[in-house]
Order: sequence, then C-alpha cells, then structure tokens
Amino acid sequence: MNKNLYIYTLIFLAFCMGVIEVLLNLQGKEVLESTQSAWATVFVILSILWAYYDADKSDFEKPFDFGFLVYIFWPIAFPWYLVKTRGVEGLLLFFGFISLWLSPWLFGLVTYVYFT
Repeated sequence: MNKNLYIYTLIFLAFCMGVIEVLLNLQGKEVLESTQSAWATVFVILSILWAYYDADKSDFEKPFDFGFLVYIFWPIAFPWYLVKTRGVEGLLLFFGFISLWLSPWLFGLVTYVYFT
C-alpha cells in the first residue's frame, strides 16, 4: 500500500504544479526557481521512497544503504533498479517517471506558447 501512496502523491503533486504553471503563464509570470527546485527535490525523494518500498515487495535483495545510494546516484541508480527488477518494462516505467516530472513544465510551456 505504501508504494501506491507515493505514486498517487507524485501524480497529485504533478497535477498541482501543472495548474500553478498554467495559471502563472496565463498571467505572463514565471514559476519561481525555488518552487521548481522544491518540486524536483520532492519528486526525487518520493520516487526513492517508492523504489525502497517496491524493493520490499519484489525479490530484489537491496543493500544496507539502498535508499542513500539511490538518492546520491539517482540518475543512474533509479533506472538501474527499474531495469534490474522489471527488464524492458522498467525502462518504460522510468520514462513514465520522467514524463511525470516534466509534465508541469510542458503544460506551462504549451500555455505560454498558445495563450500569451
């Protein structure tokens, strides 16, 4: 149940960030860099927590400091974990996570291009 909670939280926060991006771009303003940094940080932490609890459910034998290693080497360790546990489907899942991370920015970009 924990890993589903992290996915739902990521989807909800991506939706909220998308709404903020759209509303600010309709007014001709930009999202603060600190807000974008906070979104990136929260996204990485929630995806790491998802991977940590997902490793408990699968037959993946995680090392003692698995969460720390994924946090430090996220761009390499997170896709490696997904591919190691799911094969090619893990690579698609990684692209799903990346698209979820970038979707608020893309919504803001589309709003900026078409409505301002």
